[in-house]
Amino acid sequence: MAKGVEMTQGEKIRLCQEIVDKIQQESLRPACYLEFSQEAFGVADSHLGGVPYVPRGGDIPTDSGGSQLWLCAQINFAQMPPMDGFPDHGILQLFLSDFDADGGFGFYGGEYDEQADWRVVYHETVDAAVTEAECRAKLAVPWEEASKANMPRPPHQFDLKDIETGHGDLWRIPAHPLKISFRPAVREAVGDEDFHFDVLFDAELARRVPGADPEEFRPYRLRGDGPEEQAVLDRVQAQIASGGCKLGGYAHFEQYDIREDGGELAAWDVLLFQLHDDFTGFPAGAFPEMDVYLGGFGALNLVIRPEDLARRDFSRVLGYWATS
Repeated sequence: MAKGVEMTQGEKIRLCQEIVDKIQQESLRPACYLEFSQEAFGVADSHLGGVPYVPRGGDIPTDSGGSQLWLCAQINFAQMPPMDGFPDHGILQLFLSDFDADGGFGFYGGEYDEQADWRVVYHETVDAAVTEAECRAKLAVPWEEASKANMPRPPHQFDLKDIETGHGDLWRIPAHPLKISFRPAVREAVGDEDFHFDVLFDAELARRVPGADPEEFRPYRLRGDGPEEQAVLDRVQAQIASGGCKLGGYAHFEQYDIREDGGELAAWDVLLFQLHDDFTGFPAGAFPEMDVYLGGFGALNLVIRPEDLARRDFSRVLGYWATS
């Protein structure tokens, strides 16, 4: 707190509310939320799991050991509402490894310089003549065969020795292929799970109360004295909650935002794609929530530098997965 400045808990909460309102009003970004269903879809459509679109003459990517990766998500940008900075055509794909104890789905420590055991692929043009049968023939293991053993459960329910030796159940996202539909694009304000929140909050606090300790004013540090103050604080905390499955907007990282230290990773500023186990807001559709399961309130995040997205260069995407 600033030297010589005395504030009651209620005054801190009211100031916190004012700061949150201001930084959220000034931090709006385009975002498009996803919905999932069991409706039929074509091989070039947007979907989770199943058979990927593969152009004629192309192959499905493999991991560092030569094993074929599997499709987690496919986004056909022509089917998505237009969003500033994002392509309006082409197909973006995320391929992952099977889960292992050391690096879930191929993500290890937030590497961006080498997509060794996962891969982001972008097909700028889409050949409408390519059939699902052609693409399915390129799968080393049919999705249906792999999914027979696919039981989406959190890591602590697996026998990790079985996984490491290849004898345990597979864990893939999703358990069964799902069609992706897109909600209308919105303008999303920063939430407290994204490192931008603390940066913006601290700067605005310093402008209003020079020398103040941010730890005494942040909404997840405050405690209300009495029900009325706590009700205000509860509203603030609900206001900054974030999550969901989406492209754009602000990221929800489980455990911590790997970019929060302000180093070079802060340049990875655009949320390219996110899956998040937030069952209160997604998925929309008549299917079991376990079909999309990241480990019990887990999050899978892809972030990219704005200049790379502008060039449609997806070779340096930063990928991360964690569960609470």
